[in-house]
Order: sequence, then structure tokens, then C-alpha cells
Amino acid sequence: MWWSRKEPPGDRSEVRRMAFVSTGCATFQQGEATAVSKRARGNRIASIRNLQGLPFGHYSGLTESGLAAGEVFGPNGTKREVIEVQVQLPLGIVLAEVSGGIYVAAVKPGGNVDLTSNGKVKVGDRIVGTSAAFGSATWPSLSLERVLMALKTRYKGEVTLKIERAGLAHDIYEPKVEGAADIAKSAIVLSDSTKSDLEVQVRNALRSFVELRSAGLSAIGTLTFLLQRSAELLKKYTKEKDRAISVNNLYGRLKRAGVPLDNKIYNLFMIAYINTKAPEKAISIFQEIGSPNTECYTSLVKAFRKLNRLDDVRATKSRMERNRVPLSVITYNTILSAYAQSGDVENVENLFREISARHLVPDAGSWNNRMNAHFKAHRGRARLEKVRDIYKSMRLENVAPNKFTFTILVSACVGCGELNLAENCLAEMVDGGVQPDTFIYNKVMEGYADHLKYESALTLLEKMHAGGDAPPNAYTYGQTIRACSAAGHEEIAHSLIDSMKSRGFKPSAHVYVNLLRAYAKRGNIVSSFRVVQEMQDAGFDPDVRTMSALMHACVESEDGALAVSVYSRMVQLRMKPDVVSYTTLIRAYGKRGDTEMALRAFNAMKKERIAPTVTTFNALIELAMRGGQTQLALEALREMNDTPGVTLNRRTYELLCNSSCFENSPRDYVEFLMDVLKVLQESKMYGNGQLYCELLSACSLASDAVVSKTVLEHRRTGVFNISDKDQALARKAEERAAVISRSVAKLRSFV
Repeated sequence: MWWSRKEPPGDRSEVRRMAFVSTGCATFQQGEATAVSKRARGNRIASIRNLQGLPFGHYSGLTESGLAAGEVFGPNGTKREVIEVQVQLPLGIVLAEVSGGIYVAAVKPGGNVDLTSNGKVKVGDRIVGTSAAFGSATWPSLSLERVLMALKTRYKGEVTLKIERAGLAHDIYEPKVEGAADIAKSAIVLSDSTKSDLEVQVRNALRSFVELRSAGLSAIGTLTFLLQRSAELLKKYTKEKDRAISVNNLYGRLKRAGVPLDNKIYNLFMIAYINTKAPEKAISIFQEIGSPNTECYTSLVKAFRKLNRLDDVRATKSRMERNRVPLSVITYNTILSAYAQSGDVENVENLFREISARHLVPDAGSWNNRMNAHFKAHRGRARLEKVRDIYKSMRLENVAPNKFTFTILVSACVGCGELNLAENCLAEMVDGGVQPDTFIYNKVMEGYADHLKYESALTLLEKMHAGGDAPPNAYTYGQTIRACSAAGHEEIAHSLIDSMKSRGFKPSAHVYVNLLRAYAKRGNIVSSFRVVQEMQDAGFDPDVRTMSALMHACVESEDGALAVSVYSRMVQLRMKPDVVSYTTLIRAYGKRGDTEMALRAFNAMKKERIAPTVTTFNALIELAMRGGQTQLALEALREMNDTPGVTLNRRTYELLCNSSCFENSPRDYVEFLMDVLKVLQESKMYGNGQLYCELLSACSLASDAVVSKTVLEHRRTGVFNISDKDQALARKAEERAAVISRSVAKLRSFV
């Protein structure tokens, strides 16, 4: 790109330019530049333009230097000749535009022209034609811009130069010595590589800017180029998360050099700091802006949002209104995002209405932030219904949903277990021309894993492989493996790990643990230990989770002694047992019938201030009931009720309603169950349907009509809370109890 300026009144209006088309060699020395040519004094070039950053080479910062004026060509009658030369890019020459002609002002020693043209290209030659941008045709050299454009589009290729030579080369063109010195001073040559030269280009352009300013020369063009390249470099840093130091260094260099920054550059610096995880720096930069515009304020809001400083977000909006800085839809969306992030539905709804009140039109981002606020604020079915209502309103307003819209919808569906709705969302997404990405597919995969739909997970995995637009990643495989493992298809899960490795993904430790737990659940000790070995081969040392899963495998295979030995090994490796480890250890001692050691483990757990869970208490109750220690079971139940955050589950009632240790004494069983009910009432808890049905059945077996009547009365007074799941069983138990009661009554009347 060229920059131009008008000459001051009184100066000659003709503007002539020079471009460096150089290689990665050292910069021109003053002597070399002076030797470019020493004749034709009287030529005048109003300004020299040294281009930087074009793909066919790398150039100095933009300089402006006055040269003598005069005739371009020699005496009349000078013989001319045209030569064609093929040279590889970058060329390594300096081109000058003088009176409408393009001339070779210098040949770089060691450049491609110097090395390959065998002296055919000389200082003073006129470039009358170059290779066209495409094909083998030749374009006439009507302007320097056209020459540069042709060279730019043929980057890394061979170019044909048509050269017109009139008499001796030294009769054609020569700058003044002092002009050549200016060229030598400012011709800072950059690297030939174009992949990541922005940093080098900015550094050298900055050096040119400083030198030109120090020499009292105009640096308008250099400044323009410097700011353009700095903007491109900042955009590059924005895409790289760990470049905060680089952004900081660039900002420091520009400020120390006295480079005047405009709002656009300030805003780019703020965005770069925000995206490189340094929002505090963005806030400090904002303080240096003289008159920040809407975009700068919007970036300030983003920085405060990143730091979760909602009060400052509010203050920034008020400051914009006070300073009469207009709020754009993007500004509103940024503020909405800050409130939505914290689930502040009230402020989000107020701001959303304010957008329309200010005669702005909410876009997809506005609607998405509204949906996200309700997604954060609600749970379960209420969340799904609210999100879907907003989505319907969005479509009625003819606002096209985007990928983020569908991400919220799918997440809400998966969270409620509505996998069919989630699949419908994916279909609607594709029909609307929005391609699902890997993240959205992974959300659906999570739902499949949570609900044991391993076949659907495998189908989706295959679809992602076949589609190509949203390929599976390591997380996709991890969720598919979890789905298969949880559904009891550990062999399929194991084969998926091999497939995962063959595609270049490294299974995480969590993936191995999921597979290990699947084998452990089935009591498959051999496969469990094999998975642990594979984990070690993959570089994952066993941890507490791994050892606990191994203990679980041993317990499920009824090998409590092996489980205890695994625990001992865990302690030897200086691993700190967690609640799962202690719970599994209690179960292991229970398998061995060692009540004393189980209670020691339970007490050691409490001594380490590890809070027992319902599973821990269930392990104690199972141990007690298996050994016929009913008082221990009642004590465990009582402590369980007194432990904060622990609530009985169906497994608890299932363990308590165990008649196996009362086979010869049904009346004792009735008495025990009534004691269980009494413990529950002490803690102001209800008996569930399982306990109710078991009590009536036990009374029937013991022919105890009195207790049976008491239990029926308890239900009428609300002592029992019967769920829908247990209603049918409760009716059958009541029918049997009624039959027993009538039989007992008849028997008594007969007696």
C-alpha cells in the first residue's frame, strides 16, 4: 500500500517514489548507497517511499529525502535496447519511480538479481515490463504500484523483468550523495521468511521511525506503516493465549518511542490483553486514552467482566451515558454477558428491554445472553422450559440462531435427560445451516454416558468420524468409553481405548479409571489389574482413585483379604486414603466378618476428619445385619441421621429390611423393624414404602394383628411417606395384612 501527501505550496508538484525490493542480506552501507550512481545531478525526486512488509521481500521503514532535479534521460539520439531477465523472488533491488518511469536505483550485493542475472541488471536500467500476476504474459510497467502488485502475487516464483537500457547506465539516474546517505541510514533489511515476520517488521519500522524523528525528517508514512503492522501483530497475539508478555513489550516499545496511538490501536491492545489473560493491563491502558470511543468502553466492560467486577460494569455504563458516548448493541451484549454469567436474570431482562427502547435491534448475541442468564439461574425442568420459551420468541422476531444458541439449548436438554429433544436440536441446527461443532456433539455424548445409552454414543462417534467437520477429540472418546463402561460393556470400552490411541489421542487417567471401575463393578480382578498396568505403561502412576477401584474389584469378587492387602500397599506408597478408600475398606472387613477392624477403620476415618457418606454408613449396616448385630445396625442408623448432609437412600432401607438373620424368629424381626421406625421418628424422619411393606409382611408372618393395625394407623397419621413407586406394593401388603387380621379375629372368636 502507498501513502502519499501533497507537497507544500511553492514546491514542484511532481511526486516520485522509491521501493526497496531486497533480500535478507545486511543493510546498505553508506558507501554502497553512494555508489548507486554519481551522475545526472539535477534530478529531483520529491520523496522516496521505502515499502516494508510485502511478500516479495522485506524493506526499510518509510523515509523521505530530497534529491536533485534534472532530465531523466541522456542526450538525444542515445541508443536504447530491451533485455529480458528471469530472476527468482525476492529480487534484491531498489526501484525508483522518476517522471513516470520505473528505474533500478540499486542492486543489492548478494541478492538474487546480483547472483543470477550475470550483470544484466544494472543501476539506471528502466523496468518497462514484468511478469503478469498469473500466467506467462508480461505486463507493461505503467506505475510502481503495478510492478509491486505483479511481484507480490507471484511470491516465491520466478519473475521476468523487461529492461530498457539507454546508453550507459550511469547516464540514467543518480541521487545526490546526501540522499543516498539517508537511504543507507534508513534501509533496515528484514528476514525473508513471511510466516512470523510481523514482530521483526514492527521492530525495524519502529527503529526507522525513531531515526527519522531524531533526524528531524517527516515520518508520516513510516508511522502509518508501523501502526498497520502493529495492528496486525496485536491481532496475531489475540489468537495466542500466552502472549501477554509480548503484548506488554510491544506496548512499552511504542510508548517509549513516542509513537502516537489512536483509539483503534489502544482498543486492539486492550483486546489483546483480555484474550491473553491480563484484563488488569487492559484496564490500565484505558486510563491512558484521551477520548475513548464506544469500542474502547466496550473492551473496558469485557475486562471488568473477566474479573467478575459487576459494580465496575455498572459504573462504566453510567460513565458512557454521562459522557454521551453511544452504547452499541455490542456494548449492550458485553454488559448482558457480565450479568448473565452470574445468573442475574432481573438486570439481564431490564437491559434487554433497554436495547429496543434506544431504537437498537437485539441480535443473536443479545438473545443468547438472555438465554444464558436463565440457564444459569434455573435448574432441571424449569431451566429447559425457560430456555425454550426464549428460543421461540427469538425465532418469532426473525433472529437467526447461531452455534451458541444451540449450545445452550442442547445443554439444557441434556441436563434434564431429554436426549430426544437434544437430538432434535441437532437436526434443526443442521437444517438451519449451522454446522454442529465438536463441543455440542460432546454435550450430547455426556447425556448418552449419563443415561447408559452406549449404542447411541457409538453411533454418534461414528458419525463424527464420517462427517469431518466436527471430528471427535480425546474428550469425545472419554465420554463414549464412560457410556460403554457404565452400561456394563467394558470390553467395548477397552477396544475404544486402543482405537483412541491409534488416532493419536492419549487417554487420560480418568478414562482408565472409568474402565477400571467398570471391571471392578463386575468383580473382574484380572482385567482390573491389567488396566492398572496399562495406566502405568501410559505414564500414569496409581493414585488413590486407582487403588480404591482395585479394592472395589476385590470386594465385588468376595475377596476381602486381597482388598485389605491393596489398602496396605496404598498406605506404603504414602497415599492418603479418602472417603471411598475407607468405605471400601469397611466393606472388605465386612466380607471377612471382621467387625472390630471395620469399626477401627470407621473411627480412623473420623479421626482424619473425613466425613462419612451414606455409602459408608450403608457399609456398616450391611456388616452388622450380615452378622446379626442388630443393635450395631441401629446405632449406625442413629449416627447416620445425626450426620449433616447424609440422608438415607433406598439401599439403606433395603439393608435394614433383611429378614435373613430372623428366619426362626419373625416376632423379633417385627420388633427390630419397629425399632428402626422409632429411630427415624426420633430424628423426625419418615419411613418409606419399603419399610412400610416389610413391616406389614413381617406382621403377617408373625400373625401379629396388633402391630399390623398400629402400622396401618401410622400410615394414616403420616408417619410413612409412600412414593408412587411403592404404592402398588403397599396395597398388596395391606391386603395380606387384612386377611391375616380377619383370620386372627376368627381364631380368637372360635376359642
